Amino acid sequence: MLDEKYGDIKKVEEIINFTYRGLTLLIRDTNLGTLESKYEVGMILRELGFTDASLHKGGLVTNHRMAILSNHYADLQAYEYGTNWGLCVLDQGSYFKVLDRYTIEDKTQITLLHLPENDWEIFGECQVNIDPKLISFVRNDFEESIILPPVTELLTQQWLKRCSYPIGMTDEGVCFPLKE
Repeated sequence: MLDEKYGDIKKVEEIINFTYRGLTLLIRDTNLGTLESKYEVGMILRELGFTDASLHKGGLVTNHRMAILSNHYADLQAYEYGTNWGLCVLDQGSYFKVLDRYTIEDKTQITLLHLPENDWEIFGECQVNIDPKLISFVRNDFEESIILPPVTELLTQQWLKRCSYPIGMTDEGVCFPLKE
């Protein structure tokens, strides 16, 4: 099936290399409530709006952390005026693959891999052997971060409101369509 769409294994390798090269861990803390269970490992999501996230890591004041692994986001820190959020924005219409859901006590982290806009479908059809290493890295980071105090700048109502909606679905838990 991959051969039909992508031609040969070289094209698949290019897509995978593009997706995984130079990943950065971005953080988005929120309260998902019962929507947490909608994030199933392996599922592909599409977010219709822009996605705000932070480069700053610390403890959580919310119950959920969206850990986003990306190498194609806009680093907007230079345009912040006194907020110091470590603001990064992922483009509207971004695709994500749920790599992991990990709970420690009453805090849950959902790890999302930011997929390429045009070749996202391949990730629904294949497994990549680096994923377990990434999951282990992100889990370790979560374990270390969860005991830290929260980042003060990420406690503002303005920031928490920007991160309050779920990624890839409505507030009612209906996933956005993957295709237009």
